[in-house]
Amino acid sequence: MNRSLASALLAAAAALAAPAQAATGGPSLVSCASSFDTISNPGYISCQGIETGNIAAGQVNSASFAGFGSFSLVGTSNDGSGVFSANPASTTWGTLHLTSAQTGHFVIGIKGGPTYSLYLFDGGVSGIGALDFDTFGITDGGGLAGPNFSHAALFTPTLAVPEPGALALMLAGVAAVGSVVRRRRPA
Repeated sequence: MNRSLASALLAAAAALAAPAQAATGGPSLVSCASSFDTISNPGYISCQGIETGNIAAGQVNSASFAGFGSFSLVGTSNDGSGVFSANPASTTWGTLHLTSAQTGHFVIGIKGGPTYSLYLFDGGVSGIGALDFDTFGITDGGGLAGPNFSHAALFTPTLAVPEPGALALMLAGVAAVGSVVRRRRPA
C-alpha cells in the first residue's frame, strides 16, 4: 500500500476514535449507552437519555419505550417509598438493591447532576433484585459524563384503563355473545 494512502487511513481511524466535538468546539454530550456498568446487567434491553430534569413525584412520573408501552413511577431510592432497600452513596457507580425482585419489563432511572437517563430491563419470571449502575450515561453541569449519583427511580408498566366508549363497546360485545349462546342452548 502506498505511504500516502496508509497515512490517510490512519488519520481517518484516529478521527473516528477521537471524541466527537459539539458545534461549539467542546466535547459532545454522552449518551445513555455510555453507562457501561448499567447496560451490562442481565435483562438490559434499551436506554433513553440524556434528559434534563428530575425524576420525582410531580416532575417526571412516567416513561415510555416504543414497543414496550408506558411505565409509571413507583418510587425513588431517596423518597422513603420502600422500593429500594437503600440509596447508594453519592458516587459515580454502585449497586442498586430493590426491595422486591422485579419480573417482566421495568424501567430504572439514574439521576445525577442536572440530568437523568432511563434504562429498560426484562426481569423475566425469576426477577431482578439488584443492578450495578454507573453515572457515565448522564452529564454534570459542565457537560461531562459521570456526575455524582443523586438517586434511582423504578417505573413499572402502566395498567391500561379502557376509555368509556371502548368499555361500553366491549360490554355490548360480551352481551351479544351471551345472547347468542343462550339462543343456541337446547330447551
